[in-house]
Amino acid sequence: MARRYTAMSCSICLLGLMVTLVPLHAADPPAEVETRPATLLGITGLSVNGRIQPHSLPTKYYFEYGPTAQYGHRTPEQTLPPKLAAFYHETWDEGWNGWGSWSAVREHFKEGGASRGFIRYSKSRDDHNHDDAVGTVHLAKYMYPGGVSMPALPSAFLAAGDPDFRDARIKIAVRGNKWIPNGTELAWWSQSQSNIDINPNESTLHPNYRHSNWAYTGHYLTDLLLTGNWERSEYRLVHDTNYWSFAGNNRGEARYIYWPIDDVQRHLNLDFFHMVIFVDPAKHPTGSIDFDEFEVAYRNYSLLLPSNGGKLLSSPAGSSTDPATLQDGWRHGAGKMWHSAAQPQGPLEFTYEFDSPVTIESAQIHQHPQWPSREIEVLVSDDGQAWKPLLKKEMPKDSPIGANYAFLLQRKLQAPARQAKVRILSGYQPKHWGLGEIELFGTGATMQTDDDWYHVTLDVSDLPSGKPIHYRLVATNSAGTKTGADQITELPADTKPQVITGPSSRISSTTAKVEGRLNPLGKKTQFYFEYGLDTQYGQKSEPQYGGLQIVPRTAIGNLVGLQPGKVYHYRLVGVNETGTSLGADATFETKPN
Repeated sequence: MARRYTAMSCSICLLGLMVTLVPLHAADPPAEVETRPATLLGITGLSVNGRIQPHSLPTKYYFEYGPTAQYGHRTPEQTLPPKLAAFYHETWDEGWNGWGSWSAVREHFKEGGASRGFIRYSKSRDDHNHDDAVGTVHLAKYMYPGGVSMPALPSAFLAAGDPDFRDARIKIAVRGNKWIPNGTELAWWSQSQSNIDINPNESTLHPNYRHSNWAYTGHYLTDLLLTGNWERSEYRLVHDTNYWSFAGNNRGEARYIYWPIDDVQRHLNLDFFHMVIFVDPAKHPTGSIDFDEFEVAYRNYSLLLPSNGGKLLSSPAGSSTDPATLQDGWRHGAGKMWHSAAQPQGPLEFTYEFDSPVTIESAQIHQHPQWPSREIEVLVSDDGQAWKPLLKKEMPKDSPIGANYAFLLQRKLQAPARQAKVRILSGYQPKHWGLGEIELFGTGATMQTDDDWYHVTLDVSDLPSGKPIHYRLVATNSAGTKTGADQITELPADTKPQVITGPSSRISSTTAKVEGRLNPLGKKTQFYFEYGLDTQYGQKSEPQYGGLQIVPRTAIGNLVGLQPGKVYHYRLVGVNETGTSLGADATFETKPN
């Protein structure tokens, strides 16, 4: 447990009396806990949400729930993930570097980006796989971070193929070129496979795969595209179902199914995108989008990370770069790599120790693009005296796809250890041997958390329809147990769509964007917005298909032909075979001429 301040006990003699000074500790602050609004999971389930500030302490949490504030039920206890301290950075200076696109026109430019090279997307095909959920989409650009990939593109194997993107931090530079969105939005997209075990060769898709898709509708990049200049954005993938739209169902095909967002983001094993969503096939967006300087910070589970209990005991002489940077979560790059002294003679050894006994399950060692090492050996020990070989393999010299793909990966190791040793036995060049990041993954470590808010969400099911459900978040760590406030959600008694009127934006003198949240509750649903100068409304937007899923999505309407300088009322309306649901009234004021 991390302590903020400590004082040693001691005794002193004052006027012949022995006085003992009691040690003083600034106690670790208890976790701060907040229960947040839930979202419906059909008429008999909920996705319950909350957030926790653990103040860097390892922390466990669960939700209590039931028909009264006495609860009576609780979810399985979970552990907060470790720090946002793993990083993937792509500049596109040298090419597409393993990224793909459905774009009919896909271009790479060596200069002219926010920083040197960049990629351009335009004229994509319609992807109707998600029409029964979030609607028609265009795949602007995508990559494979995990253990499953399409044959045409390789996997970058972030975190050895199982990265955790809960509350991940995204940075991106974008530019629109005569981009006219026509009602679309540029948003983040996550896709994971729940039965990844059916892909043992890690390169092809089994006919019985089960994918789940979610669009992050809590943040859009669309407004940045409208300036025509390079614009930078930084945002978080807030891990709360109120900020996401389920995007599966694939027109009723079984290959795309619901998987909770907590699992999808915890195991982002398939691909992620920046996606153009809400596409009207009869009125496509026009122009093109440029992308540059992408970076994601995600949860770092490497056993070698100091905050996860890893410690570098010894390393060979070499460059001025601190060998400890090989544990800092970056794959490679300036200040993120190490190389040997001139004319090395092997073996060159890096020795690590773990705070507690661990079991190493995967090893991932990244290459130095300029001074590549060749043969690598990893050994483990229980006592630092007797060493057992874990793996011995040849590193790829480089990768035609880009430096992010030049690494050695070995999984399914299952090796108990208190210490580990990574040895460079040879190199591709005689002058120097070098490495990028060294990562070992497994179990047994106690991992420190961030001193920051964590959003948490879990599903509860088999609840009585038409009844109120109480729930609250509970968090426990070494500083004690804290509970969030009680929240109540009433489950619907029937499958009429659930609708919530949301905010308005992009308001001009004659146009406005309005949005809301829609849950079709398993029935094919249409939605539209009623609007007008009073609560009689009198006008409505063009009806759109809202899907048939049992989880929420964002619904958007773009209103035109408005009068300048007027206060408008609006509300979201959802219609399915069970009935019609009306959202609450909201207002906005158009700008004067």
